[in-house]
Amino acid sequence: MKRLLSLLLSLTVIISLSVPAFAAGPSFLDVSQSHWAYQFVEQAAKEGWVSGVGNGKFNPNGKVTGAEWYTMVIRAFFPDKIPDEAPAGQWYSGKWYAPYAAAGDQLEFAERLDDYATSQDIAERPLTRAEMAAVIFKVLSWYDVQAPEDKLLEAEQSIPDINNYALEDGRRGPIIKCYALGILAGTDSKGTFNGEADMTRAQAAVTLCRLADVIEAKQNGTLPGPDDKPDPKPDPEPEPGDQTTANVPTEAEAYDAIMALQQDYPQGMSWTNDNTWYDDKGNSRGKGCVAFAALCQYTAFGDVPGHYVDSLDDVKVGDSIRIGNYHTVVVLEKKTNSVIVTEGNFGSIINWGREIPFSEIESAGYKIYSYYPN
Repeated sequence: MKRLLSLLLSLTVIISLSVPAFAAGPSFLDVSQSHWAYQFVEQAAKEGWVSGVGNGKFNPNGKVTGAEWYTMVIRAFFPDKIPDEAPAGQWYSGKWYAPYAAAGDQLEFAERLDDYATSQDIAERPLTRAEMAAVIFKVLSWYDVQAPEDKLLEAEQSIPDINNYALEDGRRGPIIKCYALGILAGTDSKGTFNGEADMTRAQAAVTLCRLADVIEAKQNGTLPGPDDKPDPKPDPEPEPGDQTTANVPTEAEAYDAIMALQQDYPQGMSWTNDNTWYDDKGNSRGKGCVAFAALCQYTAFGDVPGHYVDSLDDVKVGDSIRIGNYHTVVVLEKKTNSVIVTEGNFGSIINWGREIPFSEIESAGYKIYSYYPN
């Protein structure tokens, strides 16, 4: 009897150890695996940068206050600056966020907010996207992260509403730098920054993860420096009407070509940022979700020239959508208010058939790339 109990106990331990980590499911009831920011919220929560709001929820659409953003950033990048006890007699004394406010003041997080706001001013109100960029700028400064000059110029020229911030406005530079490094992106297909809009908790989680990626790249020497020369400019895209339609597949043909990839790239297959893909000419097509999207589109369209599409109303099967500059998907089906997609590096796997509402894509910002004629 004792031997039987011992055997059962051993089997129980073995089974429990063999269950994969993701079997536990999402960390928060209101951020399902189909949510556009799921993998970022999970990463930020796992790292201890963010926490829930109670009752098992994260409140992804909730607004982020200045104090909450200071707390997230300091937990992520400056944990050694958190004092055991916050100084007395300060504006933040007695507040739940006192240790983080003290660290934020020490790190001069509000420096780029100029004269219009202080740490105290933003602590208990929703933080705007421009203010968030200003804080990120200080984090980058502390880690000595620079952006290549060509990327800064490109970013400045690509932001339609950058002139809402004058040259002397301390937020202008941070916005441009965050664009140049891929930490923040536009809120629509035109790249509009919309700096006075409030940041949501889901967007904050994504931003933390992207900021962490940039800092890690700086530390391991893979981030281009400010003096690095830009890559040669690609050949210009053809003007509307110049594209040949002879070799462009129909949407049905594109769908069949992409779906045939399931044989070699099945649902649940591991696919992370370590995965890259090269076309048959030996050209690198990126890594992670970008690489998988390139694989799908090259399989369907080959060397057909591509172009950007402005509106989700015009998206077609086979088009790629870059969501919030955080994740790239390929459209399998367009519905009235949503798309069905395939994607790589979705929770570190290849995923087929997720439905994403247009509202989620629009709230994150997006860019559509298509190979169909204009």
